Amino acid sequence: MAAYPAMAAPRTLLLCPPSLSAHPEALNKIYEIHDRSTADLQMLDRIAAGLVQLPAATYDVVLLLTDADGTTRESHKLLARDVASKVAGALKVGGVLRGQDGILDGAAKTEAILAGLSESPNGMVKTEQVESVSIPLKFGKKKTNGVNGTSGAVNPDGSVPLNLNRKRNQPEPVKPVGVGFVDFSDDLDDPIITGEDDDDDDDDDDLIDEDDLITEEDMARPVIQRTYIPSLK
Repeated sequence: MAAYPAMAAPRTLLLCPPSLSAHPEALNKIYEIHDRSTADLQMLDRIAAGLVQLPAATYDVVLLLTDADGTTRESHKLLARDVASKVAGALKVGGVLRGQDGILDGAAKTEAILAGLSESPNGMVKTEQVESVSIPLKFGKKKTNGVNGTSGAVNPDGSVPLNLNRKRNQPEPVKPVGVGFVDFSDDLDDPIITGEDDDDDDDDDDLIDEDDLITEEDMARPVIQRTYIPSLK
């Protein structure tokens, strides 16, 4: 018969509050339940002080032990934001964090959620993180009939160039018959007047010479000033 490789035993991390260090009998009872070959014990205060570095993605179960008096006040207080983040990093994907007497609650549960763990029937579980994938957006190729307001040219990467030169690609406006237009495109100081009914031969016919209005005889006449006569009432 073929021999199958033995499955590795679950790795457990025991988080111990400082009050238990003065009660070795309580620690011995814990080690009676958990095999020392597959369980590690770390003091919460040493993790909080940065004196202990937890290995990443190592443990299947992290167990938060109760205080020496049977409460969870000390252990929950030490499981602050930075400690909860370090514990979450030490869990494998699918690993759980729970209390010695059951599921976490109160402030410890809140810190575990903020550290990225999710609530489950077995405790606060570490789920697999799905990385976000960015998808570049590309415009479709332009039809030749000028839909979407472009000229039909498409860049090699599929993007549509913006056409800001209106004079080059748009037709000239239709000029009504008999109406002149001012073309300011060449020189703003010297506009060019164009029209459909311009007639160069008749331009000089409507002009009046100022010298023809007064003759030399009119210029030689004396200027007569009007005498003011007061009215008698």
